[in-house]
Amino acid sequence: MPLTASPDERWDFVLKSLKKEGRLTTGELAEHFGISEDSARRDLRELASKGLIQRVHGAALPASSAAQPFASRYKIASRIKTRLAELAVAHLTEGQVVLFDGGTTNLAIAEQVPRSLCITAVTNSPQIAIALSKKPNVDIILIGGTFDPRSQTTIGSTVLETVQRIKADVCFVGVHGVDALRGLTTPYYDEATIKAAMIASGKKVIAAVTKDKVGFTSAYKIESVCSLDSLIAEDQQEVVQQLSCIEDAGVPVELV
Repeated sequence: MPLTASPDERWDFVLKSLKKEGRLTTGELAEHFGISEDSARRDLRELASKGLIQRVHGAALPASSAAQPFASRYKIASRIKTRLAELAVAHLTEGQVVLFDGGTTNLAIAEQVPRSLCITAVTNSPQIAIALSKKPNVDIILIGGTFDPRSQTTIGSTVLETVQRIKADVCFVGVHGVDALRGLTTPYYDEATIKAAMIASGKKVIAAVTKDKVGFTSAYKIESVCSLDSLIAEDQQEVVQQLSCIEDAGVPVELV
């Protein structure tokens, strides 16, 4: 491959490689075009900033579904989200105060709450509040604030102050990425602080994630993985090593 390959040519190669192979390392990109690994890393940073790929340590993966609009994300992996949700609601017991962060998987959890279960649900997600309103024995507290169309949740100082006054028995936290070293992350600065407060408010903190979020890192750190009391994840070969590292960090991992 000539050294004069343009960035567009290199980016096209990255996207085609990911579509075919599912993963491309920085070294493979550098070797293919005869460029330095620093240059290869710059290419991957540029593509990640445009939402075209997701970066993990030393490599690129196909773009995370988290970059898509909420309505589109809700339809992705709907069956596995239901299975994750079924395992998540098994942690709930009668009379608990349950904090629901936003997100499509947490919406699936809300939909799987048994109609007979009496709980108090606190959430900053109107979508989750609507789903829980169909459960006759659930008392719902919807936290007001500035509505964020990206996440379909309320954000801002009012949300943060309200969350800090809550002591929840269970917190279902939504994350865009979970990595053994880099922790729980989100692409939005204003969400990170609220999610961290939710974690601090929960006696038991649970994250349920699809495979595309395991090993993925977004821009802003929420907390370390050790802040989780349970991680519920897909049992997929491509993430088994990362899940093993998370377990080694002391986080119980439940697989579906």
